[in-house]
Amino acid sequence: MKRNLILILLTLLLQNAFAQDYIVKVNGEEIPARVLEITLEEILYHQPDSSAEVVLRLPKTEVFMVRFENGAKEVFSENLQDNKVVTAAALTPDQLYLLGKRDAIQLYKGEGVLWGSAASALIFPYGLAGSAVLAFTPPNVHQNRVSDRELLSYPDYVKGYKDQAKKRKIGKAAAGAGIGTLVGIAATVAIILSTWQ
Repeated sequence: MKRNLILILLTLLLQNAFAQDYIVKVNGEEIPARVLEITLEEILYHQPDSSAEVVLRLPKTEVFMVRFENGAKEVFSENLQDNKVVTAAALTPDQLYLLGKRDAIQLYKGEGVLWGSAASALIFPYGLAGSAVLAFTPPNVHQNRVSDRELLSYPDYVKGYKDQAKKRKIGKAAAGAGIGTLVGIAATVAIILSTWQ
């Protein structure tokens, strides 16, 4: 009976630890949220860490994408600047920086960081150091993961891309460390409980 209760509690903790949506704004900012409704003009949401049930509103014109807790995504590509060919030389440093952030949101995947961090965290207590190394290793800007290779010659674009990619990489490494740690704890509890019988 005790074993079943502990396993149920661990399962609930695992579900709640990662259960939240993210609103990704056009400027690259990520807002943790509990999305309630997406209307024609705005997104209605709660802040997940707030005990008050205040409904917040965000105009859809400011939103690039909503990433739901189940992994589904709703992209509002109409809110992105027109992708017509514009010479990079005509863009200001701030525009190049924002274009780099936007490309990282769309194109940078950070493959392997989540599961590498999870596997590393299973090697307790030194595993979290491996997750930290994965998180803080600077992301690579690959030519096949940018909207235009010419942009790689502009430092402001590369900085914007790397800054946004770093945020995503740290988030994936943290999620992986949490998954690995919780799986390790659950396995340890299961082993301890099996020896009590």
